[in-house]
Amino acid sequence: HPLATYVVQVPKDQIYRVPPPENAGIVERHREAAKNKGKKSKRKCSRYLICIAMVLLVIGFLVSGAIAAVYFIFTPKAPNFTVSKLHVKQQKQGSPPTYDVTLKAKNPNENMGIHYKSDEDGATLTFWTKNLGFGDFPGLEQKPGDDSSIFAIKIHALKTKAVPPNVQKSISDKKTKRQISLKLKFESPLVFNVWFLKLWKQDMTVNCAFRVSTMAQGTKILSQNCKTKLS
Repeated sequence: HPLATYVVQVPKDQIYRVPPPENAGIVERHREAAKNKGKKSKRKCSRYLICIAMVLLVIGFLVSGAIAAVYFIFTPKAPNFTVSKLHVKQQKQGSPPTYDVTLKAKNPNENMGIHYKSDEDGATLTFWTKNLGFGDFPGLEQKPGDDSSIFAIKIHALKTKAVPPNVQKSISDKKTKRQISLKLKFESPLVFNVWFLKLWKQDMTVNCAFRVSTMAQGTKILSQNCKTKLS
C-alpha cells in the first residue's frame, strides 16, 4: 500500500505541551535555594537566641554576685558590751539606792554605723530573782568599727520594796568586802546605717551577768558575761 498522509485535528483545549528537560533543573535549583535560605534563617535565629541566653545568664550571675556581696558586707553584727564600772549611791541605810552602771560598747561592723534608740525603763538590775530597780537606756550614735562608746545607765531602786539584806550588807559594810553577783538586762531598737542610708532595723536585747568585789566604795568587776541578741 502506498504511504498515506493523515491530518488529525485536535481541539485547542486538549493540546498538552511537554516542558523541556532543562526546566526541571531550574525548578530544582529554586527549591534548593529556598531550603538553604530557610536553613540560614533558622541558624541566625538560633545564634540570636543563644546570644540572648548567654547575656541573660551573665547578667544573672552579676546580679547574684552583687546581692551576695552586699549581703556579706552589710549583714549586721550584734554589738558587744562589757561592764566597766558600778557605783552605788544611798543617802542612808535602808533608803532606795541608785545604781550607776557604766558599759563599754564595741561595734563589730566595719562598714555600718549603729543608732541606739533610747528606751524608757528599758534596763533592769536583779540580784538572783529579786528586782533591784529600773532605768532608762540612753540613745547613742556609734560609728563603724568604734570600740570606745560609753553607756551610762542609772538604775533607780523600787521605793515599794526593801533592799535585799545581802545587797544592803555589801553596800553598808566598808570594812569587809562582800562580793555580789548581779544581772543587768536592757533593750533598745537599733538602726544600722551606711552614711545616710538606713539599711536594717532590729531590736536588741542584752543580758550581762557580772560579779563585783563590793557594792561599797572601791567596787571592782571581778567577772562578767554579756550576751547580745538581735531580733
